[in-house]
Amino acid sequence: MQRIGGDLVIAALLFLLLVLYSLPSLALQPVEAFVAGARQRNPDELEARANLSQQRAQADSTLGRVLPGISARGSYIRNQYGSQIDIATAGQPPQLITLLPQNQWDGTATLTVPLIDLAGFRRVSAARTTAEAFGHQLDSTRLLVEGQVVQDYYQVVANLALVTASRTALDVSREGLRLAQARYQAGTAAALEVDRARADVEQQFQQLAAAELQVALASRALESTSGVTPDISATVPLSDDLRPEPELATFQAGLARLPSVLTASTSTQAAEKQADAQRLALAPSIAGTFAEHGTNAPGFTSHDWTYQAALTFTWNLDLTSFADIRVQDAAVEAARARELRAVLGAGDAIHRQWNTVSAGIARSRSARAGREAATHAAAQARERYRAGTITQLDLLQAQRDAFNAEVSRIQADADLVNARVQLRLSSGQSLLADSGKKGTP
Repeated sequence: MQRIGGDLVIAALLFLLLVLYSLPSLALQPVEAFVAGARQRNPDELEARANLSQQRAQADSTLGRVLPGISARGSYIRNQYGSQIDIATAGQPPQLITLLPQNQWDGTATLTVPLIDLAGFRRVSAARTTAEAFGHQLDSTRLLVEGQVVQDYYQVVANLALVTASRTALDVSREGLRLAQARYQAGTAAALEVDRARADVEQQFQQLAAAELQVALASRALESTSGVTPDISATVPLSDDLRPEPELATFQAGLARLPSVLTASTSTQAAEKQADAQRLALAPSIAGTFAEHGTNAPGFTSHDWTYQAALTFTWNLDLTSFADIRVQDAAVEAARARELRAVLGAGDAIHRQWNTVSAGIARSRSARAGREAATHAAAQARERYRAGTITQLDLLQAQRDAFNAEVSRIQADADLVNARVQLRLSSGQSLLADSGKKGTP
């Protein structure tokens, strides 16, 4: 009987350790470390950077079309026969003129200066605005990537805490099995109680295996998103003070400055400038050229080097021009619709995250109260089972309820902490200190 009493005390202590101990989460690196890793290695981040570099290069290319340019052309020709003539002027010695040399070279250098190209100048402005939009798109992509990293991070935290809880529950179940076996050997319990205790142990094994699987999957997802391998060698607590967030209007105040909204509005401006450029294409363009030509076959000019200056007037008008104007006008309307969608989407995201935090606070508070109630009920069930006033089924059910309440508390706290971070990200607040450098690769 003393042995049975000692087993009961040990089992009770293990059970209280499970339900009363506030389970810590295994300590990953700080979430900022994963965000910084994603800034360097996430595919979406790298693609957004490349798109920004491409658009900046295209803007420079568009500018180059309206700036002065130099072109050069040279040729060497080997003629089978040469041709020369003598021209004699009265009182002057004969002058030998080469019409076609056997070894002929020609070279031309041309300077072209666009003087009036209204459509081209407007396209330059549109290209620069498009590049600016891609800079805002990079900032928006970074916030989206940070949101995914944070989501994966706190899911890993919750799953690791669940593994710890499952292992502790498994230890309690094993101790319950040893207690049932001792009671059976002492003749105070039936063999059925031993079978039930053994089944409870196997159920906890399954719960632990499922929790470890979730850790493996969530850790892999976090590593793929951030490029950083999670470190689970130490422990840190996971908790929230359940404080309410500031008013919703506080987070909505900067809606127009959010990167996703700026991307859409800047793209609309670029589309409007492209439409203006298409209309200005109806106006003529004027360009000046200056060419220097050198050859060893000057002919009758008798000068190896000659220049040529010209003004070129170009004007085109056909049905295609008017159709292209309608195409650009339609593109402007589509861009405005996308801008409206971006504004509504950003506002909805802030509203959703703010209400998610409010609901999460209530959920965490309720989960903690539920855990305390389940803990108290399980402790009472333990005492009553020791006194023989309840069955083993009642005790096992109370232990499962306490375990489930702890699992709910873990997930509720992890979801709440994640929702607070998501709220700030949706309002444009990055986790990294250099987030103020907009559109920087």
